[in-house]
Amino acid sequence: MESELSRSGWRRVLLNRSFWIVVAILVLTTLLHYFRPNLLPAPVNTFLTRHSADRILFLLPIIIASYTFGLKGGLIVLVAIVVAMLPRAVWLSSSPADALVETVTVAAVSYFVIRIIAAQAREKALRQESDAQRLQLQQRLNEVAEQITSELELDRVLTKVIQIAEELTGADGGGIALFDRESESIRYPYLHNLPRELAGVTFLKGEGAAGEVMNTGSPVIVSDYQAYPSAIPAFVEAGLTSVVAVPIVSGDRVFGALSLVSTDRAKHFSDNDVTILTSIGRQTGIAIENARLYERMRFYARQITRAQEDERKRVSRELHDETVQMLVALSRRLDSLLALPESLPKTAAERVVALQELISTTVAGVRRFIRDLRPSTLDNLGLLATIEGLTDDLTDDGIEAELVVGGEVRRLQPEEELVLFRIVQEALSNIRRHSKASHALVQVRFHPDSVRVTVQDDGVGFDAPTRMDELVSTGKLGLIGMYERARMLGGTLTVQSSPGLSTVIAVDVPTQ
Repeated sequence: MESELSRSGWRRVLLNRSFWIVVAILVLTTLLHYFRPNLLPAPVNTFLTRHSADRILFLLPIIIASYTFGLKGGLIVLVAIVVAMLPRAVWLSSSPADALVETVTVAAVSYFVIRIIAAQAREKALRQESDAQRLQLQQRLNEVAEQITSELELDRVLTKVIQIAEELTGADGGGIALFDRESESIRYPYLHNLPRELAGVTFLKGEGAAGEVMNTGSPVIVSDYQAYPSAIPAFVEAGLTSVVAVPIVSGDRVFGALSLVSTDRAKHFSDNDVTILTSIGRQTGIAIENARLYERMRFYARQITRAQEDERKRVSRELHDETVQMLVALSRRLDSLLALPESLPKTAAERVVALQELISTTVAGVRRFIRDLRPSTLDNLGLLATIEGLTDDLTDDGIEAELVVGGEVRRLQPEEELVLFRIVQEALSNIRRHSKASHALVQVRFHPDSVRVTVQDDGVGFDAPTRMDELVSTGKLGLIGMYERARMLGGTLTVQSSPGLSTVIAVDVPTQ
């Protein structure tokens, strides 16, 4: 393998145009050195009478070779030139001693020129490498910022932060400490590669590296945590050796501290590590603030959703108990009117019959509206019976739909059944309005501690967004509602679709 690499390297050298330029200059200078008289006319016994000028010209191929092929290339050319100059200096020169001195001088100057060029090249390479590392680090930090800020779930955000920070600093483990304003205490709810029991340890500001960071707002590096005066005993027993901690901030608010540790041996956390972690800490602070705002928004959304469902239930009950009953009573009165002994005129009877048909159509429409608002079957018969009603309605609209049930069937909590019903209702409504499908399949599979509901169609599909902001920008508010309803139960919803292919919507929710 090494010989193959060597041959490959020589092949590249031979194909390099600079190599042949160096060879041509070297050959030309050697010919001038041996087969021509002095290049410059000068009085006898002066410095330039002993081929000194053409010896100096030998610097040219050395400089080109050094710039092109580096230190090794320059030294090889230098050896070749010394070999080329020695015969004249030893056997042909009229002043061998002076010629040898000139040859050695040219060789020494050439060597220093080679070293200077090599040093410049090395400095340039180091500068380029440093610039490349800074660029790579900046790109990585940009990716980190995008990854952190793309998550709105706090648990996912902070777990991802620790893993990224470990990767960038080469730490053995890490954790995020958060300050609880109510208890005025600090603890590590998020840990990675550290004993889980440390998550239950609480301490005050000023204690431990995280407490010192939150107290001062500045990074802290502890080279020997075992001898650290403010060390937390539980963390000492866990074997922490070296620790670096930086504040997690947003604006002037300190949310906590990001700590990275070494456990097997002492580790030197550099200023570059601190700079990286400080940047991640700022991004994390923004992410925590966004996540908390999102949690509040979700709380209000849940409250609004519950209020909407309560209002739908009330309106549905009133429509069923009052409006529908009044329409039914009106229809019966018209029946009795047609049944009178004295017959109505033909025109009046036809109008009464038409009015009865209109009332029947209205009753059917109101009942459908009631079912959409809050079907009574959901409370009385449960989720499966209600979904079966939705699939029957879709079949009546010309799209063949079926329900498949798996697992051990059971009733769920009312809120769980309501959320899953709304998701299936929205999915089937989208199939009816947009998919141009001929068949739809709803699958409900019960697991011991969860339920999975899948809705699939054979329609035209669409470009399924992967991020929440894309859903907002594309106006897919129905999908946003489905996502949020699934999250209300601590579940997940996935959408798989692309133009020309079927759409699959799957929701997984934990059950009580």
